[in-house]
Amino acid sequence: MIPLRRIAATAALATVAAAAAAAPATAADTASFQTPSGNIRCAYVSGQGVGCVSASNGRYAMLRSFGGARTGFTSSSLPGGWTLGYGYRWRASTFSCTSRVSGISCRSSHTGHGFFLSREASYRW
Repeated sequence: MIPLRRIAATAALATVAAAAAAAPATAADTASFQTPSGNIRCAYVSGQGVGCVSASNGRYAMLRSFGGARTGFTSSSLPGGWTLGYGYRWRASTFSCTSRVSGISCRSSHTGHGFFLSREASYRW
């Protein structure tokens, strides 16, 4: 039996992915980006949050606009986007994500919550 919490997190990640794929009202409303390896792909949707997925194993992490972070595994994927180089930071609204060789970390200056995601691990705060 799949826990309800896991289903809800997967559904929320799918919502972020679907909204990112839809035509945005403005360029600032959505963003899709990936690490240089192409393994970690992320999507941001204004008012929803930011989520990232490891293409190699389905490990995901997401951070909601007005809530906390979640981590787990999913069968959902995210489209590739522009490349966020190692050592560089992306910012939109209250979110920022930093790409490193070790993985990607995202945080919200509004809530103080965030996550780290790599091929090998994920954690949230």
